[in-house]
Amino acid sequence: MEQEKILEIAVRAGSILLQNGAETYRVEDTIKRICMSYGLECEPFALPTGVFVSVEGQKGFSTICKRITSRTIDLTKIARVNDLSRRIERNRPDYDEVSAELENINKDDFYSATVVTISFALTSFAYTLLFGGGMNDIIAAIAIGAFLGILRFVFSKGSSFPFIQYFISGFASSFLSSLAASLVPANAFVITIGAITNLVPGVALANGIRDLLHGDSVSGLARLGEAFMVVAVIAAGTGIGITLWLWGGSL
Repeated sequence: MEQEKILEIAVRAGSILLQNGAETYRVEDTIKRICMSYGLECEPFALPTGVFVSVEGQKGFSTICKRITSRTIDLTKIARVNDLSRRIERNRPDYDEVSAELENINKDDFYSATVVTISFALTSFAYTLLFGGGMNDIIAAIAIGAFLGILRFVFSKGSSFPFIQYFISGFASSFLSSLAASLVPANAFVITIGAITNLVPGVALANGIRDLLHGDSVSGLARLGEAFMVVAVIAAGTGIGITLWLWGGSL
């Protein structure tokens, strides 16, 4: 396989990993495995917003930079790219086969809007129950969780600024929880906690800590900083929703 093609598929694989929430060290390891499988010396460098790869082969040095503009969480795609990199190590398939597999991985939407909505509703149910919610709290949390799942799907298709989604989702959680508590005997705060648990960036926090422990200080701090910003935006939206409800009730 030509040097440029090897570099291309390695960077594409790393980009898919970054776009779907993989740790920085995993991205670098995958890129290195692919390049070395085809006999290239490789020096990858990954950040949450980009991949830089330099290889050395028969044609000398080649370098490529890939900017990552959007990120989400999809562990299925990460697992599939990991599996592909291991198969490349064992079998060294040709360019067309690897390229087609990467294209399929990148295009496949394993989680439909229905699955996302149900997952949000079940998460809200579980955490509302965990925090001692009653039947009315659980029913309200399930409904609000489903609404947040729909919001997530809508924003994932049209918005390039994820903080808007987190703010609106936090606002909707607290405001709708207060509305539910005014209609039936329920605890608005328990419902809110159950609903906004869906929004907590747990994967980003875990990946940031893992990157720090692995020695990737820049990537780790960047991921942790982004995660704390997300938490702050969710808190702001939730607080404003509660404040507006209380303010409206006092009029």
